[in-house]
Amino acid sequence: MKGMELALPLVLFILGMLGGLSKKAFKVSSAFAALASLSIVALVFNLKPVEGKLLGLPVYIDGFSLIFMLILGILGFSASLYSIPYMERHPGKEWVYAVAYNAFLLSMFLILITSNLVWFVFFWELMTLSSFILITWDEKDFDPGIKYYIAMHILTTFPLFISLGVSYSFLGSLDAMTYPNLKSLPSSATLLLYASFLIAFMAKSGIVPFHFWVPSTYKVAPSNISSLLAGAMEKIAVFGLIRIMYTALPTPKSIGYLVALLGAVTLTVGTLYALRESDAKKLLAYHSIGQMGYIWLGIGIGLSLDSPLGALGMFAGIFHALNHSLFKGSLFLSAGSVEYATGETNLDNLGGLAERMKWTGLATLLASLAISGVPPFNGFLSKWLIYTAGYNSGDMVLSFGAVLAVFISAVTLASFIKFYTSQFGGESERYRDVSEVPLSMVVPQLILSSLCLIIGIFPALVVPLINEPIGAPISTSLYLNFDSTAFSPLIFGLLIVTLAFGTYIGLEPRGEEAEPWDCGASFIERDEYRVRAHHYYLKYEEKVGNFYAFGDWAYSVGASLVNAIVRFYVWIAKYFVKIVDTPYTKVRGVSDLRKHKVMYIDEELFLPFIRFLMVARNVLKCPSFDTLMTISLVLLLILLIFAGWGI
Repeated sequence: MKGMELALPLVLFILGMLGGLSKKAFKVSSAFAALASLSIVALVFNLKPVEGKLLGLPVYIDGFSLIFMLILGILGFSASLYSIPYMERHPGKEWVYAVAYNAFLLSMFLILITSNLVWFVFFWELMTLSSFILITWDEKDFDPGIKYYIAMHILTTFPLFISLGVSYSFLGSLDAMTYPNLKSLPSSATLLLYASFLIAFMAKSGIVPFHFWVPSTYKVAPSNISSLLAGAMEKIAVFGLIRIMYTALPTPKSIGYLVALLGAVTLTVGTLYALRESDAKKLLAYHSIGQMGYIWLGIGIGLSLDSPLGALGMFAGIFHALNHSLFKGSLFLSAGSVEYATGETNLDNLGGLAERMKWTGLATLLASLAISGVPPFNGFLSKWLIYTAGYNSGDMVLSFGAVLAVFISAVTLASFIKFYTSQFGGESERYRDVSEVPLSMVVPQLILSSLCLIIGIFPALVVPLINEPIGAPISTSLYLNFDSTAFSPLIFGLLIVTLAFGTYIGLEPRGEEAEPWDCGASFIERDEYRVRAHHYYLKYEEKVGNFYAFGDWAYSVGASLVNAIVRFYVWIAKYFVKIVDTPYTKVRGVSDLRKHKVMYIDEELFLPFIRFLMVARNVLKCPSFDTLMTISLVLLLILLIFAGWGI
């Protein structure tokens, strides 16, 4: 086993953590993270599937691991390079950032290579904790970070610990809890594993109805972190879904139908909500939800059908996961660049940046075309294969999902017309002094967006890697072929270029630039002569108002549940913790509890958690002690349940 090559990313990430001790911690830690990510990309093309141990960690790397290692490496390198100047605008405790950022990337890498379920869950928790610190870095609004942390612990940690307890009770040893051994579990156990794993991966992927944490979280996080959350972390959940449901457990076709159905619902909900959004980062967050729906639809087709259509669906879902990481990573970095230059993410207040931020505008245009499924970009190829697999299945549910995905792709295009033109179209006197962002922020955007076009024209660059563990009957030469269906991105691209050039030569634009007619209302500022982002599709939004009303109601119900958890803990704490004051002491929240002296032995159970959370609150600058205390209760319950299961 090539232990030295596998150890290189680990060593570089650790050096990145130690880089927090330097005066230029942001730059040093980001540089080491970029090198580590680049070494992961090199591993993908130089490493064969292996099994063994790395520093005592059980390792299993197959074709699926390599695919998602490529995603992590490309996104990690781009986001880390981008971070070098970007994080200078986001001050804080640099050593905390250095540790959290490198631990975030390292934990995802270790999830992809471990062969043991216990280590999988351990690194999963490390990924969640480190991402929580990064999400709340700017401290503009701490509530979304808390929402994310609570959601991840209730909806991912708790189910994953259940899966550990079930597996341990039958396998009897932590070392025996490997993926292949899960196949030996009885059907009574696998049913519980299906449910627990599915809930965990749904929540981390942002699948409806567990998507509520995504928009606000991606908005408040720094844009380099949002790029990693959407481009890499969500794909770790996709990897977990494939690793467990496709390679480890004997998954029935009914699970595949459920995954496909969830995907169809999610792509619809996420995209329709993105259409009405006017904040750049929240719009991209909703599209992350929608695009994850496409991925789950493809994987669901793969789980529910036999070859060759099943293999095609699985291939298409994973192909779209790779493509989504590229164009969504680029889009979040571009949105961050616009915010870096203008201080704005509200599309209503932006415009006229095409001449002032040409490279960022180009990257945004390429990535927008890719996510919209416009040929010859990569997004078109993976979506086209999903449509083909679903429509040709002959199954009513899968065919309906494929047809629905086609129509929703048109909504995606409409949404990104608004996204691009609101920022870069027209003229704006407000931003006449704006200039392009630093080169190390431009290059990552162009790398990712250019790959969207390169892979779209030359899919043979990645198709063999993706198809190696699947074996779908797809051939790549001049055409991308499946059965009797074929498409040539290269020929299509040449036709588009020829047509565009011929049109430009034959129909050279003529005319003069004229001032807009203002009906004599000279007091109206020039910047007002344009359509605001929230007005683009106002009439359409009114037509589907009932859909949005129902979604808003469902969201409010979810928010009420989170608040109920906090109130429930306060009630428990008041019952067990005797307040030494007067019988009439008013305790309105957990923050009030720490103002009183703790006297009894049962209260000592809570005291270590209170002290720990006081320290955590100072480090993370959390304004709400109640929410942190709720987290401690959830973790305590999980540990007790797992301990009881093990006994």
